[in-house]
Amino acid sequence: MLLLLDLAESSISLYTEIRRTAQTANESAVKCVLGARPLVIPSLLDAFVKAVAESDYPRIKGAMFALLFGSLGKTISRDWRFTPTLIKAFIEVTGADKPSVQKLATNATFQIMDMGKASERMVILPNEVVEAIAYAIDSSEGDRVQMKVTKRRDFIKKKRARIEGKKAELSKELVVIANTEHWKKVQRTAAIIMNLGLRYDTIASDEMIDLIAKGSIDQHPSLRGLYAGALIGLYSVYQTRAITGHNYEKYLLGEEELPDKISVTTKPEDPNWTQEYLVSFAQPEAKYYVDFDYPGWLVWDKSMTAFKPNAPQLAYDEVETGVRTKIAKHLTRSWFSNYFAFMKQEPRDNSADRFRMSSAMVLTHSFDLVFCGLTEATFEDIKDLTQSVYGDGSDKHQHRATAEILAALLSCAPDLKAELREEIWEYVFPIVRGIFNDGLTPENAGYWTTFLHVVVQSKDPRRSWPLVDWLASFRLDMDSNAAFKESSKVHLLTQCISDAGWHFRLEKPILEDFMKHLDHPYKGVREAMGQTIATIHRTRYHESYKDVATLIKAQKDASSIGVRPYQPTEEFSKMITEVFDRLEVWRQERPAGQQTPSSYTSGGKTVLLWLDATLSSYECTSLVKFFPNVFMEQLLHMMDIKEDPELQSLAYHVFRHLPNIPHREGEDSEFIAALIRIGRSAISWHQRLRILINIQVIYFRRLFLMGEEQQQSMFDCVSAMLSDVQLEVRMGAATTLSGMIRCSPIALRDRQVSTLKERFSKQLAKNPLPKRRNPGTPTLEQGKLVLTRHAAVLGLGSLIQAFPYQSPPPTWLPDVLATLARKAAADPGMVGKSVKTVLADFKKTRQDTWHVDVKAFKQEQLEDLEGVLWKSYFA
Repeated sequence: MLLLLDLAESSISLYTEIRRTAQTANESAVKCVLGARPLVIPSLLDAFVKAVAESDYPRIKGAMFALLFGSLGKTISRDWRFTPTLIKAFIEVTGADKPSVQKLATNATFQIMDMGKASERMVILPNEVVEAIAYAIDSSEGDRVQMKVTKRRDFIKKKRARIEGKKAELSKELVVIANTEHWKKVQRTAAIIMNLGLRYDTIASDEMIDLIAKGSIDQHPSLRGLYAGALIGLYSVYQTRAITGHNYEKYLLGEEELPDKISVTTKPEDPNWTQEYLVSFAQPEAKYYVDFDYPGWLVWDKSMTAFKPNAPQLAYDEVETGVRTKIAKHLTRSWFSNYFAFMKQEPRDNSADRFRMSSAMVLTHSFDLVFCGLTEATFEDIKDLTQSVYGDGSDKHQHRATAEILAALLSCAPDLKAELREEIWEYVFPIVRGIFNDGLTPENAGYWTTFLHVVVQSKDPRRSWPLVDWLASFRLDMDSNAAFKESSKVHLLTQCISDAGWHFRLEKPILEDFMKHLDHPYKGVREAMGQTIATIHRTRYHESYKDVATLIKAQKDASSIGVRPYQPTEEFSKMITEVFDRLEVWRQERPAGQQTPSSYTSGGKTVLLWLDATLSSYECTSLVKFFPNVFMEQLLHMMDIKEDPELQSLAYHVFRHLPNIPHREGEDSEFIAALIRIGRSAISWHQRLRILINIQVIYFRRLFLMGEEQQQSMFDCVSAMLSDVQLEVRMGAATTLSGMIRCSPIALRDRQVSTLKERFSKQLAKNPLPKRRNPGTPTLEQGKLVLTRHAAVLGLGSLIQAFPYQSPPPTWLPDVLATLARKAAADPGMVGKSVKTVLADFKKTRQDTWHVDVKAFKQEQLEDLEGVLWKSYFA
């Protein structure tokens, strides 16, 4: 015992080395000696309290390490003879003016908070598990075992009640500290109080409720945020308690009893059922609301969860009603006035300058108490205060606070009586409509977009019908010169459609309007239109099989990987074709070299933004069928418009998407054929060059999926492009051919290398340079000869460059190098330059391994290579 106490004393020594050694020894000792922990804890706690009082920092650190960062911490958290003393001393440490002590305290905060959490008071096991244990007991011992179980259960219950009592007492003591001490100490204390005081059965003490309600409008921003979070927690506890029928067992099992929740029988056997179901979302009247978007999207169940429009209010018992009344006592006009004023303040940090969900959540629950008539403040007070917060709407912080207040009002409306709900919408909607019409600026648009997200997301659109219907009625004003005003409304519409998902059924007039005005003159509006069109088509998709058996059968019947998803409808296909036909007409009408924007350039940008949004999303495969014959040539034409760099850039970006989109088996044949057709026959060399980029990508992507015939046709196309009249195309084809050979499977690679080597070597041998050049301008025949020789050199060079680091080199490679050096190195112009580039690159990549690689060459081959470069390397 003396040794253990001496070790404990040494654990808080003034000297760091002694402390560390003693703490290690103490840890080992208490693990070995039964009952040692409760023996050493009191002396360590006394020393900790004394050290805190005397600001003895070395001993504070020693005590904290010993008590909190070892095995003693678990013992203290279970034995509430020691815990209150430790927690109080820990809170006092907040005042220590020593960074190392504060760092320790910060690291230990969560462990201290964990000590205050509620004890586990119920474990729910299936009867089979309990009966399995019961069978292990002899029937004659049943009564005796039952007595033992009862005795043990009573002991555990008493112990739990004693511990919970001590936690409640400590919580009340800490509330006094939180009301009087410095904000730093209060910050740490408040977090501990929440864990100690919030309980399912009692919810919270009166003192704690007062502290939280008053703290939510504290002058200090950190404390205000902390208490606001605690107030949300308080609201959540009593709300959860009411929803679970005030029963802890139901709470653990997650069984909810919502007064408005109903089960609606579906009619999947009716072929018109899905259409009727969707059409109902286009009408404001509803027998029931469907907040979840999953029922029927993939497959119909026999019933679905829905919610009554005018349901009875949630029933609160005495405990919950008592807590609601105590909170409501603080919610005066003055409280709301202060809370709103703090919401309107400029945030200290730019990252906090956004719509704050925490503020909206606090107000949602607080307004619920107002509308229940429990508070001194009334709805009229809230209206007055909201108006004073918004003021003239000139400041973005006014908009942020107003958006949070109005979002809270609309969020609490669904649970209220119909008259109150109507009153809220009559007040809120005109304000929101006015702001959406004339009050949006680049600074405040983000707040109102989030406001819309909060109001519409995961809810039946008919719950917010006035807002949804008004947004859906938006039409482009081609005479307006307020680009931002137009684009911001379109962005809000996009947000609404995205949040409502496939339940949004007011899209047809919007699409018709946008299709008429694809060539809108303003960039911001075009960008918003592109996003909206993509979002509308993305949210139209649903499968809606009548049952799981039908779903599985359809997948089996379709193919080994199921039905092709995102198959474009006839209506969608017709629209795409018409749009691109119109673009072609506009292209023909546009004079070549026109510097000013035209219908073609403006409409093209809108369409490209739409395609980009779609191709970057999961429904990208819906566009695959349009790649070869609709998109590709138009994109290449757009890339040729030098007068509009933005159009060029967008077209190139979308063009690069195409080969990366997954194609099903057989779907790639038309796309590959179109690439080959354009590569071989396009009039513009820029188009021929750009097509090589997509050939590279599609070949790599489909390497193990395409047939041998397609692979061969791609090799033939790229090989033929080595003879292109444009130098840039020839160089691009050489790079492409080299990459294709490099990544091909070995069998195919070997065949291609053999074929191409023979072909290009013969081409070089059969087309020698004349021994004497005639002076003057080169003739057409001479030009063709140079082109043929250059194609052969590039072809042989691409074979060499396909294996830059293979050591020793392939057996055929030395012969190719020697052929190039012997037959083409002396050619003038680009042919000789290309040979020297190939040999120089080979030299560069082989410097470290030349002593191995040289053995692959014959002496005569080395002699052929010698002297081609500026100094001898190959000999």
